[in-house]
Amino acid sequence: MNPTPKPTTRHDLPDVALGAYLLSHLPGLTLPIVSTKIGYGQSNPTYFVDDSAGERYILRKKPAGTIISPVAHQVDREFRVLEALGKVDGFPVPKVFCLCMDNEVIGTAFFVMEFVRGRIITDPDLSTLSKGDRRAAWFSVVETLAWLHSIDPDAIGLSGFGKKTDFYKRHCNTFSRIEAQQAKVLDIKTKKPLGRAHDAFDEIIDFIRKRLPGEKTSIVHGDYKFDNLVLHPTEPRLIAILDLELSTIGHPLMDAVYVVGPYWNRADGAHAGPTRDDMGGPVYEPANLEAGGMPRMDELLDKYAEVAGWDPREDRWEVAKVFHLMRGGTISHGIQARTISGQASSEFSHIYFENTRRSLDSALRKVRDIKMKEGEKSSL
Repeated sequence: MNPTPKPTTRHDLPDVALGAYLLSHLPGLTLPIVSTKIGYGQSNPTYFVDDSAGERYILRKKPAGTIISPVAHQVDREFRVLEALGKVDGFPVPKVFCLCMDNEVIGTAFFVMEFVRGRIITDPDLSTLSKGDRRAAWFSVVETLAWLHSIDPDAIGLSGFGKKTDFYKRHCNTFSRIEAQQAKVLDIKTKKPLGRAHDAFDEIIDFIRKRLPGEKTSIVHGDYKFDNLVLHPTEPRLIAILDLELSTIGHPLMDAVYVVGPYWNRADGAHAGPTRDDMGGPVYEPANLEAGGMPRMDELLDKYAEVAGWDPREDRWEVAKVFHLMRGGTISHGIQARTISGQASSEFSHIYFENTRRSLDSALRKVRDIKMKEGEKSSL
């Protein structure tokens, strides 16, 4: 089943005004409506919208307050890519109904889309799936990603959705700028700045800049993992892709490295606390895969290469892992900034403070390991 609403102590959206707006955009809507926030909303707050006839929709909105980064929370971009992908016959995305950029309706820009009934798997170890279904689910997820990367963005109206060259170079520049902005954000209680995401952040960025992957272009999701996907209610297959707020035109290597993160990005005991939702547990140890019903990572990437027509392992695969960890750490650093400035829920903030350190420590270890190996080769 999809996530259930989290109990709240206050009414988050002006349902009367929202209902009046939606009446002219959602055929068959029956007033009054009731909106209920889903989860803890560290990024674009998301709501169930239920009408009096029992029909359910999903609303995604820009968070209130000053946005620290101008490239974040662009709900209009998420609406645009969902609308475009919805034109591809059979491609699994929710139908979108309307985009509202008028802040007067509910306070910020928002869009409304179809509610897809199914299962969202929040544990990357797939503990809620039977061992017999895990393999099929993994292949469905990876094949759908390869399908996404095979779609010509220009052919579905996404020309201009992102630049087609220098993806990794540009994003190193972007994350450097964002990290610096976030470091200056003041704590509303102590009035002290957040500070750098990591003491070695500049070393990590410099490492990537000197080893950039080659040029390749596709639509990229940006956050492609099980908990941003909907599986069929009873079958091990993907029926909807969610959370495309980070999508753009970019290098498909980023998504390819990300999706198989549980295989190569695992907790190492260096930090206490819960693991990130792109990290795997012992079930992903090579010796445990068969018993746990999991495919091998190379099997998944072989299937990806077959569908997409190129093999991501042949293009700076290890450097792309460092980028993935740097990017994840910088995004967590941004959530820290939003938390201390009072813009994000503090209930789960400790997880993101830990994730910043964990991701960037892991990135630094990889950087220095690769440098050591490069040094060994150059000395031969």
